[in-house]
Amino acid sequence: MSINENTIIFNKLYRSHYDDKEYFFEEILKKAILRTLTDDTVKAETMAANKVNRLWNSYKKQYEEDVSNGIVPLFSIVNNYEKKVRWIGENLDTDSRREYYKIRPELYKFFDKLKDREYEVMSCVICDLLGADKISLTAPGNEGGVDFFARISFPQKAHFLFGTKGPIRIVGQCKKYANRDNVGHMKEFVTTMNNVYNKSYRAGEILPDWFKLEKGDIIGWHIANSGHQTGALDVAKNYGILVSDTKQLIEIICNSKIIRREKEPVKFLRSLMKEENYTY
Repeated sequence: MSINENTIIFNKLYRSHYDDKEYFFEEILKKAILRTLTDDTVKAETMAANKVNRLWNSYKKQYEEDVSNGIVPLFSIVNNYEKKVRWIGENLDTDSRREYYKIRPELYKFFDKLKDREYEVMSCVICDLLGADKISLTAPGNEGGVDFFARISFPQKAHFLFGTKGPIRIVGQCKKYANRDNVGHMKEFVTTMNNVYNKSYRAGEILPDWFKLEKGDIIGWHIANSGHQTGALDVAKNYGILVSDTKQLIEIICNSKIIRREKEPVKFLRSLMKEENYTY
């Protein structure tokens, strides 16, 4: 399935740098269109004018979802009537925290280039940043529908995400798709989770020994690059499966002290992505 124009425009918005000031949303759209869909300034202005109302409503919905999910939105809404926004805006407590999010555009570009297997390894790195003390990356291929296992003994860093005081055992699956993942894949993951609970054939074979021996809640974590369709989210909610997308992974990275103290955070992140660190 091809990516539609509106998705292309939003993708560009998240991969662009902004000054700490107010912008008219239509002007931002025009620049995004000019860099992606056309080289003609007049055509870009026309497209922006035609799309601004629909995309403004889409952004407001994204804004509400981000706030609900604990993610700092791309822009604060300064004036709804005039469709004015401000980069980061007034949502952050201090100017120093605003600095954390200057690397977001580069992180999005970095994630764009990741291949399927690299995305799985990156999920292990994310678990590491969340305080996991055991992480096992499964072999490439259809390993019982599981891409990684992780254990977080004292999930203080991850409490906002997993909502439990731990210890917890994580069963993870990753989908590096350009579009939202569908309900069929989520139902398959539900079956995978049932196999893990029951130590059934295939899933039981790939469970690490430490996973079998440890105590603590077992949580399914389904990570999809572009998020999930509504039906998939409904199934996940019904079965207690945690869902995340690349936007949420980037939020975790931006808030990681380990990453923030690096002069070249993206380069450092790449250095952590070694399969051998997570295979046993």
